[in-house]
Amino acid sequence: MLKKFKAIKGKLTLFRHIQYPERTVDLRGNTYVLRELVGDDIKELLQVERLVYAGELPWTKSAFLSELYSRVKHLYIGVLYQERMIGFAGVRILGGDAHITNIAIIPEYQGKGLGSFLLAELEQYARKQTCDRLTLEVRLSNRDAQRLYRQLGFQSQAIKTAYYTEGNEDALDMVKFIDG
Repeated sequence: MLKKFKAIKGKLTLFRHIQYPERTVDLRGNTYVLRELVGDDIKELLQVERLVYAGELPWTKSAFLSELYSRVKHLYIGVLYQERMIGFAGVRILGGDAHITNIAIIPEYQGKGLGSFLLAELEQYARKQTCDRLTLEVRLSNRDAQRLYRQLGFQSQAIKTAYYTEGNEDALDMVKFIDG
């Protein structure tokens, strides 16, 4: 009986209050659906990663599940176009730091304002959590992403040597100070 109770209790802890209600937004003439991501979205998240990272999976299924069901305050938002997941972004709240853990938009939808929009949504969430800064790491070789982050107010802080295990690549640590 105790074993059965623990199994049921474990399943119930997966349910949580939705922090980000589903909504539609119009950007540059296209209508997208934004919604909070849940465990059932894993296959689509992995597919987005495959398309963004040329077949590679920087985040595993277990890494995504760990984030989505973490007890640490967080938010992951997916963006859908015609019912297809085309991108996502996530943030984890630790004290006054809102750390952007992941952002990906499939190549055919890049340059349409979606990345900037998702980052603005995460910043708004961070403000509600009274954070005073957004932080992130970006590959040193990813100049396009660095340019976007700088346009959005991020500043370079430091280089993290051999941060990315794939290719042993360095990361640029960036920060944007915000008013909580």
